[in-house]
Amino acid sequence: MKRQALCVTAVASLLVFAACNNPQTDNAQKSSALTSAPPPSSASPKLTAEETVVIVNGQPISKALLQSIMAEMSQRSGGQGIPEDKVIDGLIARELLRQEAEKQNLAKDPTIASKIENAGREILVQASVENFRKTAAVTEEELKKEYDTRVAAMKNTEYKARHILLETEEAAKDVLAKLAKGAKFEELAKKLSKDPSAKQNGGELGWFNPQQMVPEFSSAVSTLKNGETAPAPVKSQFGWHVIQREDSREQTPPPYDAVKEQFRNVIIGQKLQKHVEDLKAAAKIERLAPPSPPPTQNPDGAAAAPQAATPAPALQPAAPVVVPPATAKPATPAQPAAPVTNPVKK
Repeated sequence: MKRQALCVTAVASLLVFAACNNPQTDNAQKSSALTSAPPPSSASPKLTAEETVVIVNGQPISKALLQSIMAEMSQRSGGQGIPEDKVIDGLIARELLRQEAEKQNLAKDPTIASKIENAGREILVQASVENFRKTAAVTEEELKKEYDTRVAAMKNTEYKARHILLETEEAAKDVLAKLAKGAKFEELAKKLSKDPSAKQNGGELGWFNPQQMVPEFSSAVSTLKNGETAPAPVKSQFGWHVIQREDSREQTPPPYDAVKEQFRNVIIGQKLQKHVEDLKAAAKIERLAPPSPPPTQNPDGAAAAPQAATPAPALQPAAPVVVPPATAKPATPAQPAAPVTNPVKK
């Protein structure tokens, strides 16, 4: 929040104007209007006075560019108002530096020339992706088929459970012995569990779909009856679990109309990926550089341990890995409530 305020109130400063951009952003973002004003081109149409916001040493800066930057900065700052004159001051400063770089022939430096080329590539790639998404046709039949496929793949039973996470099997067995003698599950979870949330909720995980949890945990819960505690500790990548199943219920898939638009975006992503593959198949591609070496493994040769990640809700489609995604994101449809964040999720 403090960083956003700095970007808004000090945007007139060239350094702060540039600092509002994350240095880790991709090339497409680096090449956006926020990073620099585009150089003039003899092929570009001349701007009228009505289309121009300021002229710097004979070079016009368009109102369209200003409006684009204002909209993008407003989005990045969470809708906070940004003084237009401050943004114009920033554009003037950057245009002056761009003109100075031209006088110094900096674009002829091989490193800088490569960056300019890459920025242009990324802009055109993004434009091609956005154009494909706008023009791609998705039929009602395709949407319904995707929905039916997702529903068929769902595991319809949801569970409600508690767990106590421990370092060792011996510690887990000790907890089971205490439970057998009448100790309360919630109290032991608050006192002994490695799960940070256990101190507040007594090991409560809430309702979850088996697909949302690591396989060992889901398998154990599904074999229990409501109100039953697993007779033996269950081992997962996070440690040893003492599990108590509290309840179960049949999950109702979200209605088709609630997820229809979300699936439209997924199908377009699939079509885009196929489009890229078709372009590859039709292209003449000559690989002159050897492939990159594989990622470095751990000293013992084993792959790094898997990390816990927040799972998608039921029927939440995974985004296809293709070229840069569309800027707009589909609204999240109404879905069953997600369980409390915990260290047994995948």
